[in-house]
Amino acid sequence: MIGPALGFSTIAASLAQSSYDEFAPFQPDLSPGILERRYATDGSAFIEVGGARVHYREEGPRDAPTVLALHGVYSSLHTWDGWVEELADEYHIVRLDLPGFGLTGPNEERQYDFGYYTAFLDAFCDALGLDEVAVAGNSLGGAIAWRFAVTAPDRVRQLLLLNAGRQHLVPPAAELFTSPGLDVVPRYYTPRATTRAILNDAYGDPQRLTEPTVRRYHDLLRRRGNRRAVIDLMRMVEPAPYDPTHVDVPTLVQWGEADTWLPLELGERFTAEIPAATLETYPGVGHVSMEEAPTPTASDAAAFLD
Repeated sequence: MIGPALGFSTIAASLAQSSYDEFAPFQPDLSPGILERRYATDGSAFIEVGGARVHYREEGPRDAPTVLALHGVYSSLHTWDGWVEELADEYHIVRLDLPGFGLTGPNEERQYDFGYYTAFLDAFCDALGLDEVAVAGNSLGGAIAWRFAVTAPDRVRQLLLLNAGRQHLVPPAAELFTSPGLDVVPRYYTPRATTRAILNDAYGDPQRLTEPTVRRYHDLLRRRGNRRAVIDLMRMVEPAPYDPTHVDVPTLVQWGEADTWLPLELGERFTAEIPAATLETYPGVGHVSMEEAPTPTASDAAAFLD
């Protein structure tokens, strides 16, 4: 009876923990070690850059053209899994958890403005020996990507903007919680049910959202320091001195037409402003277009990169 009893006890504890993560308002931080055991793979690597221990993966032939993939707010390099499956036979794909997110976690100075991120990417490329890259960015990653193309034109060969940010990087209602006093809410009161609601809103078709995806987003948000980093980032966002009209590389703008966070009008505006830009849109697809619809978005990306 000892074995079955222990098995029942383990199952009961697991169910209780799952219920707590789903509904309990207060969610404690999770340690980097626990999360690395859960979400790092044999392909994961870590490197010290920009005051952070950066989690990244390199996939595909190293002598192929390089695509540097940047995720959005609340996200991680896992959001590009579908693109890796579609493109890694022909391209060298480098994806990373930006400082403040995923397994990378916060940087030492708690600095997350665009000046920091563009300088960080330059240093990251130097560290990996990446002389020339195509940069793909979604949401926050897109906001960083086009600024990187402005500040490092000799390094950025092509640009892919997927529901990319301009200045506002999260739903306007979320910005309310960056003010002193209210910032305790996004720092600690983040049940999984809230993460699920945010992702349902981000997806054009919530039926495409899987439970493992919800859990991964929620777990990595709770990585020690990440929730505070999101607040710091939202406080530091600034529009100047960057201007999309200064992007001087071929650009593919890819937009989910059902994006309620950054509507299609913004993608059309990018396309009009960037001199060498074209636009592809995806009906019924939301804010994380490459995650929700990896096959059509990757197919268009491959045609553009070729």
